[in-house]
Amino acid sequence: MDEITAKISFDKYADMPEFYGSGEAGYRLAMVKKREDFLDLFEGARHVDAVTYAETPELMVRMLTEYDIDSLDVLVGNANDYANQVKDISTARSLVQLRQDDRLTVRLKNRKIVHSKMYRIVRHDDTVKLVHGSANLSVNSWEYHTNQISIITTETGTELDEEFSAFIDEYRERYSSQTLLDGLVEAIEDADTPEERENRIEYWVGSGDLDVSDTAALNQDATEDLKEIADRVTAAVDDPEEADETVAFVDEPQRADRTVVKPDGSGDDDDTDSNEPSEAEDDSEESPDVGLVESDHETALTKTLDRPRVRTPEKKIRMGTSKVDRDVADEFSSTLRSRGATVEDHSITAPLSAYNNQVRESTEIPTMSVVPEAEQVIIGDDEDLILVATDPPTPGVLDHCLDTIEAYVETVKNHGYSQTPTAVMAQMYEAFLYGFWAPFANQYAEELSSPSRTLDNVLQHLYIEGNSDAGKDKLTEYILRLVSDNTVISGVDADDVGVDEIRGVREWDTSFPYAIIDAEKSNIQGWSPIRNYWSDWTPTSVDQPCLILTTNDSLPKSEFRNRMKILSMDVSFPSNPEDPGFHEAQDDLAEVLERENPIFSYVARRMLAEQPWTEGNGTVEDVRQIFCDFYEEAGREPPEYFPANEPAEQMYDTGRLKWQRDIQGGRVQFESEPDGMNADFDREDWEVYDYEKRLDKRFMSDKSGTSVYIGAPEDFAEWIGYSVEELLDGPAENGEAADQPTGSEETNSPGFFRRLLGS
Repeated sequence: MDEITAKISFDKYADMPEFYGSGEAGYRLAMVKKREDFLDLFEGARHVDAVTYAETPELMVRMLTEYDIDSLDVLVGNANDYANQVKDISTARSLVQLRQDDRLTVRLKNRKIVHSKMYRIVRHDDTVKLVHGSANLSVNSWEYHTNQISIITTETGTELDEEFSAFIDEYRERYSSQTLLDGLVEAIEDADTPEERENRIEYWVGSGDLDVSDTAALNQDATEDLKEIADRVTAAVDDPEEADETVAFVDEPQRADRTVVKPDGSGDDDDTDSNEPSEAEDDSEESPDVGLVESDHETALTKTLDRPRVRTPEKKIRMGTSKVDRDVADEFSSTLRSRGATVEDHSITAPLSAYNNQVRESTEIPTMSVVPEAEQVIIGDDEDLILVATDPPTPGVLDHCLDTIEAYVETVKNHGYSQTPTAVMAQMYEAFLYGFWAPFANQYAEELSSPSRTLDNVLQHLYIEGNSDAGKDKLTEYILRLVSDNTVISGVDADDVGVDEIRGVREWDTSFPYAIIDAEKSNIQGWSPIRNYWSDWTPTSVDQPCLILTTNDSLPKSEFRNRMKILSMDVSFPSNPEDPGFHEAQDDLAEVLERENPIFSYVARRMLAEQPWTEGNGTVEDVRQIFCDFYEEAGREPPEYFPANEPAEQMYDTGRLKWQRDIQGGRVQFESEPDGMNADFDREDWEVYDYEKRLDKRFMSDKSGTSVYIGAPEDFAEWIGYSVEELLDGPAENGEAADQPTGSEETNSPGFFRRLLGS
């Protein structure tokens, strides 16, 4: 640490009102280049007061342990949510213990950023160092900056010391109204056992990450009640005398405590004389009628085995609050109280509709629970619970459902512009399969979780990339409509999403997919919880939703790509009224969206009956097999683009297609290198990033400028469909890349494109 040292007498300045102090004090002006040089100032201190930037709570623990500081009181001037910086249980334990021992106070700013850096370091001999300058207690301060500080050494109680201390107090009063660990320490002190104390600390560290956070615990209580409602209504028995409760269809549903509404309207209000048997009562032993009629050469459903709804306007949801933080309980109950909830010392009791609306407003997605024991998937919608189909589909109904999916997918070839329409349609179909699988991800998590397996690599999120007119947002919204029985018609705007939203959505005990629309790559890479989204999941966790992201940007960093199922929409649709075919495309799309399609209800019914997650070796593949069965049961031939045998992103590897197109177009040349080869692109530097990202890690690739080094040329050549010699000799004549399943033996054979193009 470079420094200039002096001893200054302040007596002659004592008459100046803007200068405080008298007598002599040591003074140093120092240039600080390393963290250790700065921290040495604090070693052995009796007490430290500070106003500074501080990004690492672990450093607070280190200062109070390794540097033998008795106590520390610091105002963190830059942190908006400092608690989220505590990443592990051991640090949290240490912070709590230091707080309880009155050794640590971390004050959090309450409004504008406090940019000042001040340190008052009191030593055991009653000398005090008053430090002011640019040095922070943060990583950036030491890795990227050289800092300057001024150090005045005087004694405690001097006028200079008292004025410096008063200046720090003024910052505390003006800019801080809460401290780190508020609420947690009180909750720990109320714990009855060491185990409960440990649980409270773990909850707090979760801060939205763990299923046992306070908000999650409240939602877990509510969801248990919600499941019980559905179970009581739907658990059918052959002998009514064995049932705990029976449900009858009455002619005046408004007079019933609870009614079950069948898809054909049975159970709705009507004008039937109450003394006469109702039509619903007469038909109660029969399944809802299913018929197909021909209208304008289109097959339409007049009645379907759509999922029924359970109406429970008077049902209450209860959440216990005795074991959760008081502030969390108060915040949770504030909105519910205005909707008719009763808030007591140890519980919140709310109408079902109030709770469902609370979840929807807090997360922008509905409550959704999978209940295997009742063979139900429950979706909360105001006063209703939407359930899965009560009967299996007929071949005609299945044919209609599959035809509707295909009609949507085939808007690509009917109205889109694409060099690879078959690949796009396959990946679009793959998105449907993922969307129908996503609600069951927590069941798979329970079977697949083990110390030797990383759930984040298995339970992948869905990442749909494409240009702004590729239709990816409409596709996502249609999937949400099918999964929710048309109660969710849009995803969440990416502008409204941040780290807190990604963390928080895991607290609400819902498995409905959380779709983020039009996300920028930079934002996705800033949403750090995505990387370890499932890492803290346990069988006792609340349900958490899979994420679906749509973006116009290229692929994110590898640590995010490894957690995602990546589908590419390499297509453009007419997007402006003046574009050719715009109105025809809009009309066809509207016709598809208006069709009834209860396909998810039947997928859910099959999933719950077979419970394929118990096999422990599949995810989306299980829904893929269900669709194969549906095609067979409907007597319908699957379209050529249907990804029947493998994921569409492997069947049609869009990264490989991009490379193949540039090779055929002469925009990339290969040169031999020691232990590898270079691919030199005739493209801008920023464009080449996307090509390198689409290579499998086994190719050991590395980008430099407009070149990509490939460390495993033989493997790369086999993947791309050439021999190494052919790549080094130069590409074939220019031509279009084939829209073929790129995982096939034919496309992997050397020289395939040359033979295809007749060169």
